[in-house]
Amino acid sequence: VRPSEKTNLLSKVESGTALSVEEDETPSQNLPLWMYFFLAIPSIFDLAATALCMMGLQYLDVSIYQMLRGSGIIFVAIMKQHVLRHHLYSFQWVGVFWNVISVILVGSTAMLNSSNEQQQSDGKGSGEALLGVMLVMLGAFVQACQFVFEEKVMTMDIPTPPLLLIGMEGLWGTV
Repeated sequence: VRPSEKTNLLSKVESGTALSVEEDETPSQNLPLWMYFFLAIPSIFDLAATALCMMGLQYLDVSIYQMLRGSGIIFVAIMKQHVLRHHLYSFQWVGVFWNVISVILVGSTAMLNSSNEQQQSDGKGSGEALLGVMLVMLGAFVQACQFVFEEKVMTMDIPTPPLLLIGMEGLWGTV
């Protein structure tokens, strides 16, 4: 922010007009009708992700399920780098690395724990735990696809305002 912009903003805040729309600003574009139907896609992603995660939850403890949902961070970072072509800083990749380590530890703990339980009481096997881990991670991947899609929609040639995007996702989700 340039100093002239800071002083301009400060004067607007002091006068109470910082949040008002100035007349020289361009009004927001009207969105074409097809965009409202196009915004149903994030709801489809969300429905698929929820269904996959709920199927995986049948084979896992809730705590394992919640921790495995953190794998979405990994998928979003990879897709943000390669699909959206956004550069991630090295400190962000360090955070992603620690998420990978935590997902590996949690997933392997779930499988080891279920194999111990199977030996003791003939319960769920490690195969079922592996299925649960894979379903939850697939659900997290689909959720990451949703996030990347939404970011792409907000930066298209006809940008969609974030509140409209979320509102339409909610509307299409209830349908």
